[in-house]
Amino acid sequence: MKKTLLTKIIPLALLAILFQACTDELDQVNPNALTLDTFWQNSGDLNAGLNTVYASLRDENVLGILWDYTRTDIAVPSSQRQNATGNPIYEQTFDLSTDQVQDRWDACFRGIFRANQVIDAYNNLESTFTTEEAQQTGTYILAQARALRGYFYYVLHSSYNQGSVPVFDTVPVEFEEFQISFSSAAEVKAFLIADLQFGMENLPATYNAWQEDAGTGNLGRVTGGFCEALIAKTYMNENDFGNAEPILKNLIDNYDYALVDDLAKCFTGIDEFNSESIFEINFSYDANPLGLEEQNLSQRIASFLNDGNRVHFTSWLTLKYRNEKPDELDPANLVNRNIYLANGDLDSIQENVLRMYSLRMANSVSSVDDRDTKMYGVEMAEYGRATTAAPHARQFPNFIKKFTSWNTNNGGIGEDESPDRDQRSDINIPIVRLAEVYLLYAECMLEKGDLTEALRYINRIRKRSHLNLLGNASVGEYSTATSTYMNDIDLDPSNGEEAVTIANLMEHLRFTEKPLELSLEDQRPIDLRRWGVWKEQLTYISQFEYDAYHFKNNAMGKSPTRWRNFIMPAGEEPSYDDPNLPPYAFRLPNNIQVNGNRRTKEPFLKDHLLGSQNFNEDLHSYLPVPQDEINSNLNWDQ
Repeated sequence: MKKTLLTKIIPLALLAILFQACTDELDQVNPNALTLDTFWQNSGDLNAGLNTVYASLRDENVLGILWDYTRTDIAVPSSQRQNATGNPIYEQTFDLSTDQVQDRWDACFRGIFRANQVIDAYNNLESTFTTEEAQQTGTYILAQARALRGYFYYVLHSSYNQGSVPVFDTVPVEFEEFQISFSSAAEVKAFLIADLQFGMENLPATYNAWQEDAGTGNLGRVTGGFCEALIAKTYMNENDFGNAEPILKNLIDNYDYALVDDLAKCFTGIDEFNSESIFEINFSYDANPLGLEEQNLSQRIASFLNDGNRVHFTSWLTLKYRNEKPDELDPANLVNRNIYLANGDLDSIQENVLRMYSLRMANSVSSVDDRDTKMYGVEMAEYGRATTAAPHARQFPNFIKKFTSWNTNNGGIGEDESPDRDQRSDINIPIVRLAEVYLLYAECMLEKGDLTEALRYINRIRKRSHLNLLGNASVGEYSTATSTYMNDIDLDPSNGEEAVTIANLMEHLRFTEKPLELSLEDQRPIDLRRWGVWKEQLTYISQFEYDAYHFKNNAMGKSPTRWRNFIMPAGEEPSYDDPNLPPYAFRLPNNIQVNGNRRTKEPFLKDHLLGSQNFNEDLHSYLPVPQDEINSNLNWDQ
């Protein structure tokens, strides 16, 4: 079991006390030794310390992309495609000794400890900043350290122990200073908001403002806009819509944020720090020369998602992506596509046909039959022919494309796995972007009964991905010549119309817009908890059975078939309106019958079956205090 920061520090503190007792008699000082008193001499030293705080953000456990979402309706571990068991996070059997519970705690308190070092050093040096320029530099450093400390406490407050955790506002020195009681959730919230408020008032508002105020070398630093957004999210996490609403509206109206025109610009490294980005963690290929893992400047998330060996979207979410309809009136949805002849061969290009799947899906997840979007330069069904790339298959039916370089043209090789870049990616990871602010604000509008305003911001996000829009065109802001409005909550006229209302649009926002737009981004555990629907949602999605069809693509030559990779609800067959896709493109596995009979070999796939049964609101909606913290903190009071 990994040890917490406090566990590691307390023996060092005891050693320091004993060492001091022995050396008092000697009364000698090594003039060449580097100490805290001699290191922190100027703003350059403060900046060096601040860089270590930013480095703490790169610990993948802070965001938990590869594990935290598997306890929600968003994702499953890849092994679950083979019905394996033994994953405590996914199965809701985790406890205070589970690695991920310990790792996130350690990562956040490591960042807090480093931020406090900078803050304490600034307080000691503040009187030496005598010029206006030096004072401004010092203030920027202090504000960044406090803002980042506020963020780490935001993660702890929203993840652990109903929000009650220890609050350190300075670096502990004496043994008893490590042994502090846990602050109440309200006290932790007040502390982190004070840090974020200070950052909001003393930092440049946006990335552009940083460039203008402090020079081009400051791109990627924490911003006042991020601090304000995090304050709003802190209120939203407690369903405090009254306090959150004006902050969210200020972010929308009084900053220079704007949705980018292509969702891929938010996740693939082609347009980092763009107009939609409020804050993102900056990664690069340049590794720390000391080879320290935590200071490696790249991230491993892209490699794990591309290899398919850590996490996949749930079947429920995959089908939601697949069922989103591109707007037939929007020219962005018209593509050129090779067509099949009757014998199955590919023939000439068919021009200006409607995309098979939405652009939101194309930017988020693969589907083996998607013929309109290439992945690493090849058609989806061809992906996996390269020896370095895992194919679409039962275990890997859909690859998550977010945070990967899927839009690079490398012949289907996949993520760069060369020796110098193995499991390393320089794609930045967004923490907050404008689309999330829009959806949070839309939720506030629904809570106050303003349907028109809620639809405005939901439709802005949908229009960016060229989807059909909700509501009536008479109150919409897009031209009906290139946009289809539907006053039908499920956007499916084949099953009758159900007019959009406050109640059903709230349901749509929770279980369509947020998971499809923000999958693996926003904090889904917090949403499910604050809405009071976590167990209900896991139970709902766990009832459905799924199977996977074979897919055949003649363009692939020797190995035209991808085996059992097209997820379908049990008993249903794939079908298309497109006459150019022959019926033998999909083939039923031999050991299945679709006429109501169970398969003869393997059971149908279900997602979150054990997790839905095991989930207990009191035990699992927050992570528990790690065992190591309980062991090391003498003032722990459960």
